Amino acid sequence: MRKFILAVILILAVSSTALAHPGKLDANGGHYDKDGNYHYHKGPNAAESMEIRRNQIYKAEIVRVVDGDTAIVSFITDDGVKYKNERVRFLGVDTPETVHPNKPVQYYGKEASDFTKSQLTGKTVWLQTDVNPYDRYNRMLAYVWLEEPSKADLDDEDAIKAKMYNAKLLLDGYAQAMTIQPNSRYSEIFVRFQREAREANRGLWGEEVN
Repeated sequence: MRKFILAVILILAVSSTALAHPGKLDANGGHYDKDGNYHYHKGPNAAESMEIRRNQIYKAEIVRVVDGDTAIVSFITDDGVKYKNERVRFLGVDTPETVHPNKPVQYYGKEASDFTKSQLTGKTVWLQTDVNPYDRYNRMLAYVWLEEPSKADLDDEDAIKAKMYNAKLLLDGYAQAMTIQPNSRYSEIFVRFQREAREANRGLWGEEVN
């Protein structure tokens, strides 16, 4: 009888684990639950990132700017989970490298980095996630809004142009558009913003770039 009870307990434990962690982990070491929330199961964010959800807005403070398209932030989720010194990679854009360990400083990289430092250091921003909230390097991925966006703003190209920092980097010629699926909500708009900057020879699209 004792063996039978132990066997039942073991079965229930395995079943409970399967329900809590359905399906295989993706390349980032996590998966989505039935409610559409992203869960990490490996890496430094494993304990915390269960609260980071796709297609959500998080109010955050910029602690430090790393380079043109990366910053360190702190914020608290609606559920009260605190994130301190979370590294955020700006979605949909790519500025020239300045801190890559295996690459030299690229053309217009210092300008892009200095610009982001001048625009974001110490500021309050709103981080908008897309389908995958994290990349394979365990960096949070987000669109960065300089003002709190309304629901209508999220699909309004004029509002995106005026209020989103990722858009500003493209329009002022500090970055190129870059889409890594499945995070492609603004990819078509970003390509238009890049074209506008390139046609106007702004920033990195100046005379030194073919």
